[in-house]
Amino acid sequence: MLDYVSMQEVVYGCIYRFIRFFVKRICFFVQFICGKPRDLESAIVVGHGLLGVTQALKLPVYIGSVKQSLQPVEVYDLTFANPLTFAAYESNLRLLNLFFRLGIGGGCYKTMMVDSRLGNARPRIQEIKYNNDVALVNAMGLPGYGAKASIDAILASELCEYGRPLGLSLGGESPLEYVDTFNVYDQVIGANTYPFYYEINMSCPNTDKGKQLAQDVTLLADILTLLRQKTKRVISVKVSPDQPLEQLHLIADMLTGYESMILNIGNTQLKTCEQLGLPPQALSRGAGGLSGRPLFEKTAQLVGQLNQHNVVLLATGGIDDSAKVRHVLDQGASLVGMASALVFNPYCIPKMLKQL
Repeated sequence: MLDYVSMQEVVYGCIYRFIRFFVKRICFFVQFICGKPRDLESAIVVGHGLLGVTQALKLPVYIGSVKQSLQPVEVYDLTFANPLTFAAYESNLRLLNLFFRLGIGGGCYKTMMVDSRLGNARPRIQEIKYNNDVALVNAMGLPGYGAKASIDAILASELCEYGRPLGLSLGGESPLEYVDTFNVYDQVIGANTYPFYYEINMSCPNTDKGKQLAQDVTLLADILTLLRQKTKRVISVKVSPDQPLEQLHLIADMLTGYESMILNIGNTQLKTCEQLGLPPQALSRGAGGLSGRPLFEKTAQLVGQLNQHNVVLLATGGIDDSAKVRHVLDQGASLVGMASALVFNPYCIPKMLKQL
């Protein structure tokens, strides 16, 4: 049975990567013919559409369910099926459903603000080679449906059938907007018993005011105090590897003064197109957040440096195989977050679970 499941992971993973490669090439060719700049987002839109077709036609995206042989991870009143989680980069419910089907322990829904938001002008996401590793760089600017539309869609979806923790990432261009976004979510799920938790995205590099809380951590303390007066749900704080180590220590120490806190290390690294070896027009803002394998060394380093604080650590950044998962867990992390690894091949989830 083990070999049969292993073959499934290989076959489905190869099919996924082939379709992804084919869709990318077709989209890039059409963009070239039309005289438009290369834009990975077109391929993402097509990929989401194809996933919707497979689910509408009930085509198998994976046969059977993934056995959970790992011990669940207890984080306060949340029970993650295993240490693997998806980071707050995706709002496509079909894709999140696939992650759950493949056995992921929990995860966080994409960062939303109160109102719907278009984000930055395209092109705003590219696949690149950086230090000989395939990586992603994005300048999305937090596009989304808004908090109310998002939570309504989540509650009407299959996601709540899994019973695994699901984070709601809060964004804002001012401290008040973070609280307003929380209030929208809290009005809907305040009495809901599903294991939702909150995440404060204080480190988005792709909005003009997305790092206000990182620049003045007293604002973060004010928001946490307000939220703690209104909810007992777990709250995660998502920091950036670009923040000074002294500031990260300050934030980690501050979180110990509040109940049920997680420190998420971390976010993407801000890089200019010049630093990435890209033409300036490759990203509409001339810069974006680098994600993927090149981030792992910094992620592991920060986990080792911040594990002295009495706060739960979630390691995010560059984790794409079981050896890296083991490493950060041994360094003191309780959970790991993945984004780019799931973009490149979500079938890494059952493979990693088995290897762990």
